[in-house]
Amino acid sequence: MSWLVPDIFQTLTVPSHPLLPPKLVAGGDGLPSATASRRHLHLLLMRFKPSATNFHHFAKHDLNNHHHLTAFSTLTQTLTSHPTQSPTTADDHLCSDTTSEPLPNHEFSFSEPPDLQLTREARIERAWSHWKKLGEPKVIVAPMVDNSELPFRILCRRYGAEAAYTPMLHSRIFSENEKYRSQEFTTCKEDRPLLIQFCANDPETLLQAARRVESHCDYVDINLGCPQRIARRGNYGAFLMDKLPLIKSLVEKLALNLAVPVSCKIRIFPDLQDTLNYAKMLEEAGCSLLAVHGRTRDEKDGKNIRANWDAIRAVKNALGIPVLANGNIRHMDDVRNCMEQTGADGILSAESLLENPALFAGFDDHGKVDRGELVVEYLKLCEKYPVPWRMIRSHVHKMLGESFRIHPHVREDLNKQSRLSFEFLYGMVDRLRDLGVTRLIYEGTCSESVSGNKDREL
Repeated sequence: MSWLVPDIFQTLTVPSHPLLPPKLVAGGDGLPSATASRRHLHLLLMRFKPSATNFHHFAKHDLNNHHHLTAFSTLTQTLTSHPTQSPTTADDHLCSDTTSEPLPNHEFSFSEPPDLQLTREARIERAWSHWKKLGEPKVIVAPMVDNSELPFRILCRRYGAEAAYTPMLHSRIFSENEKYRSQEFTTCKEDRPLLIQFCANDPETLLQAARRVESHCDYVDINLGCPQRIARRGNYGAFLMDKLPLIKSLVEKLALNLAVPVSCKIRIFPDLQDTLNYAKMLEEAGCSLLAVHGRTRDEKDGKNIRANWDAIRAVKNALGIPVLANGNIRHMDDVRNCMEQTGADGILSAESLLENPALFAGFDDHGKVDRGELVVEYLKLCEKYPVPWRMIRSHVHKMLGESFRIHPHVREDLNKQSRLSFEFLYGMVDRLRDLGVTRLIYEGTCSESVSGNKDREL
């Protein structure tokens, strides 16, 4: 079967990123999990600048029995240097070859860019009209580096997700590099509602990138929440919180020039009033949907620092546009509690979905699904919508993590595969089934997905 990509992205090429270790997974701000080492964190984030100048030293490194290459990056001038080709590995190649066909443009409720001279009430009414047209999605797949790609988004949608973000895209590289565009952004007719997220620090560059995708998504989202060192050096994400006039100009530039509405994803300030002023500024600048991660820029440890739901509730009460909550979502009880305590119009989940893509299917106690079935379903989606093997390797490690802990020799066999194949992966799932360890995830409680991981948060 053919897969669908926008007609401007028809050239499919081999990606230019080093092998991503399976342990490196990311939350709603493009953050790696707390288990990742600092140097692997650098590797993960530098994938947004596929430049050979960033890979001076390569070395073999074994972390928790994972077989991979680690690149040591200089982390220099991510948003200002020119992207060039970087070394590739077998895991960087697409998992299969298919024939692509153009994706029909999507129609929007915003027939023309909003006029910021409209009254606040009119702009809020317009924002809600669009949100309601999308069905007011309540449970949403957060943006995740190398993990919220098309096959995984579709898998989560099949199990209850009502909307999804793409991984964060680098606006300048996206504007300049066709290889980056064709590899990093793919979609299909079923991939709706869809929010496409960019990082940026230049309004014109951001607009150029956004115009390439505005007819293929439901929101163009601005990442204002990444708190990592690479974001500080690149001058984007949460480090724009020190430059509020620049943030305002980014939002206004898109709001005044796109037919699709603009959304933003932020972190909170230590002072609540600063957070409220920030959120109100974004709304006034033309933001139509705001996702709030309830941690500050300095609160990077999601395992030990709980998200501040009270701050999210205060933002919701202060704004007129729809507000989404992010943080502390591990299972469906958290979804319900968060919605109740924050009053948010929807919630985002990231790492918990990587372990259990069926998390959002847990509204009642009827039915069950096992992890092996989820992996097989994901692999079939990858055959239909090809992605680099590194993404598949990462998802398999996360979804089968419990089984691998029981039978580490199976994980070791996976790690030894320098070149993966679908035949090997399907056989590995069958092998685990024979061992009786592709355990069930029960809808309603999703108990196994959180056992032993009660402190893990987004």
